[in-house]
Formats: sequence, C-alpha cells, structure tokens
Amino acid sequence: MDELAQGAQHLSPPLMQGLIAAGELTVFRADPNVDTSPFMYLLARSLATNSDIGPFATDGAVDVTLLVSSGHAKEDAAFINILQQHDRDWAAADTQKRLAVYHRHHEKDHAAYLDTAEGRDALRESLLSRPRTKVVILDDIAKWLSPSSARRDDEIRLETVIHDLAQRGIALVVFDRATKAGDRFCEQYLAHASNLIRLTRDDCAPVEIGGGFNICRKTLGLHDKLPATIQWWWAVIDGEFKTGWEWRDPASELSAKEIAIAEREILVRQYAAAGLKQKDIAKALGIKQWTVSRDLAKPSRGLTATRQGKHSVATELLDIGDGLH
Repeated sequence: MDELAQGAQHLSPPLMQGLIAAGELTVFRADPNVDTSPFMYLLARSLATNSDIGPFATDGAVDVTLLVSSGHAKEDAAFINILQQHDRDWAAADTQKRLAVYHRHHEKDHAAYLDTAEGRDALRESLLSRPRTKVVILDDIAKWLSPSSARRDDEIRLETVIHDLAQRGIALVVFDRATKAGDRFCEQYLAHASNLIRLTRDDCAPVEIGGGFNICRKTLGLHDKLPATIQWWWAVIDGEFKTGWEWRDPASELSAKEIAIAEREILVRQYAAAGLKQKDIAKALGIKQWTVSRDLAKPSRGLTATRQGKHSVATELLDIGDGLH
C-alpha cells in the first residue's frame, strides 16, 4: 500500500522520467568524493534540448535557469571548456536560447542567499526576465542559504520561495554534498522520499578521460519500470564527447579493473598516434615500457562480461580504443 500511495502522490507531469517532475523539489545528494559539476551541466543541457540522460527520458525541451556559486570555479570552467569544444548540443543555438547560466564567481557578485529578501527578489527578477522557465537548478544548497551564524534583518522563510516556484509550475533541483544544511533542508522541504536521489562513488567510472558515479533513487510506485540504480559516465575520446549508462554490480572489482585497463590502452594508443616513443609513453603514464609494447600489440577485442543497459563504459572505451590503431 505504501508503494501504491507513494506513486499516487506523484501526479505532476514529469520533465525527466524518474527524476524531475514539474513544480516539485528534487534533491541530488552526493557523497563527499563525487564530482557533481559535469552531471549538473549535462542535466541542464538535457532538459533544455530534450535529450535523455541514460534511461531517464525528457518530455520536451524547457527553459532552464542554472545558478552556480563560486565554490568550484576552476573545475567548472575546465568542464565547460570541454563541452564547448566537444559537445555539439552544448554549443547549439537552442541550448543557448533555453539555458541561462548565472555564475556568481564570474559575475563577481556578492553572495545573495535565497532565505533573504535580497536573494528572493533577485530570483524573482531573473524569472520575470525569463517567463517560460520551468526548471531552476542550484549547484550547492549550502552556498545558497545564509550561514546560521550570521543572522540578518531581511531573513525570510525559505518555504515561501519554494512555494512561489511551485505555484508557477517551476521545478527546483538542488545539489547537496551531504552537509548539515542539506540535512535540514531535506527534512523540512522534501515532500516525497522518492524526490531524494543519491549520487555515490563508482569505482568503475572513467578517471583519466572522464568521470561518473552511481545514481540511486527510490522508484515512484508499481508503474515505474526504470532501474533504481544505474552507473552514469562521461568521457572525451579522440575529440568526441560521449555519455552513457549501464546496470551492474557497483562493487565489482572485475569491472573496475576492466575500466582501468581500457583507459590505459586508449591513452597508450593516443600517445602513439601523436608520435611519442614507447619509453616516453611509459614515462607519461607511469607504467613499464613492456606494458606499452604489449598494449600496442594487442588485437581488437571486446568484453565478455555481462552488461545490462546501454553504452557500457568498458565496451565503449575498448571499441573506441580499437579504432585508434
């Protein structure tokens, strides 16, 4: 009965199946060692361009406002540069039209918090200038709430901001790094347990040429046929930006070893294609020269490990790597 009741509560139309519903609050809680910036930018881009993220399908392109604090300016700039160079969707005119990115660090603005009148009014003004906005994304909830030690005369109740967005049919998507501020936020404002999605470390995700993590969520009732946990990844290989997902045992040591080997082989072949000698490749990658020689001598091969889902990262990496001979 609980599962049926939980599913019945979610009557808002989905903006992204299994993850985000219109006018609702969704929180992505990340483990401390998980980098959420790539996923956050790609989530915003996917909503703005009507492109799916893994098995989570979008239901039409919508206008998105992405609010980025100054916490990871250097890392964000590096990833945006990757998108601008290698991701056609990011550079597309529709993306630039539908996606508005406000970066506090780049604008050199002082901190305006959403639980103050100043922050609330700034958000309202931004939304008035973009009346078709359907999603607002916050990169780090702790950076958008005033510090508990600093009492202000213009403090307001945050639920008024959330209620105002819901009344306009605007979904609020919040990222949190399992902070105390995030704990309080989830306890106070999350209407459904299924609106809390966890991002956990995936030891099998690419490291040298990309990244990724586990996406863990609660299903939305018996009608929800999407997987509760998937592994999502991104990589840039030979100038091509790729993302994918799969379903496997997150703790599989075999999978982790496969990914590490696949990444190494790709890097070895890329360096060799660029004209580097084997000894220089070995030095650059911190491996033995005989390992470089062995990788370059390997014939094309695929993986025999079982995969469920689309675009297995190990298969994808090895297939692309084989094409670099």
